Amino acid sequence: MTTASSAPDPLGGFPAAAVVIGASTGGPQVVERILRALPVDFPAPVAICQHMSPGFVEQWAERLDPLCWLDVKEAENGEAFVRGHVYIAPVGTHLRFWRDSTGPRCRLDADSTGSVHVPCIDFVFTSAAEVFGSRALGVLLTGLGADGAQGLKDLRQRGAYTLVEDPATAVASSMPESALTLGAVVETVRTDDLPQVIIRRANGDYGG
Repeated sequence: MTTASSAPDPLGGFPAAAVVIGASTGGPQVVERILRALPVDFPAPVAICQHMSPGFVEQWAERLDPLCWLDVKEAENGEAFVRGHVYIAPVGTHLRFWRDSTGPRCRLDADSTGSVHVPCIDFVFTSAAEVFGSRALGVLLTGLGADGAQGLKDLRQRGAYTLVEDPATAVASSMPESALTLGAVVETVRTDDLPQVIIRRANGDYGG
């Protein structure tokens, strides 16, 4: 079951050109469930910003890769951001995007802001808003604090479709609640429904 905070806008440009997902406390299990459900013909590349301790992202990506239809890897600076792949932000750098004549690419930046979280979900989302605009799909999952709320609002203001994990079913509710408070959310989705809803929305299906 899903509920929308307002009727979904007729967001132009879908199917999505990028899916960006942010999560913190309780996130790895939800992210894994989502990634394992994504089909081989999923229309967009996926970026994951998961708050994790140093040394775990590469191992996590290596464990997930054989379990998923899409190729899962730790993001590298300057690499192409292309369909069929999932890019997980490394601990200690901020993941952003840029575009050259060949298409979108990943950019890894050292922290110069004193951010509490490195990588920061807000930075990933805001960069996706700037590079992909209305062709992005932003997803904010379980977590403590407010990281991702402002970035999700930036996405929505650029015409992107935005959704959050339902606080009532999330392990930690404060990140999705913060986004809802800011008016950043088009749709609220129960945890069990996230994989199929993300697949439908990324393919441009806004019904039910």
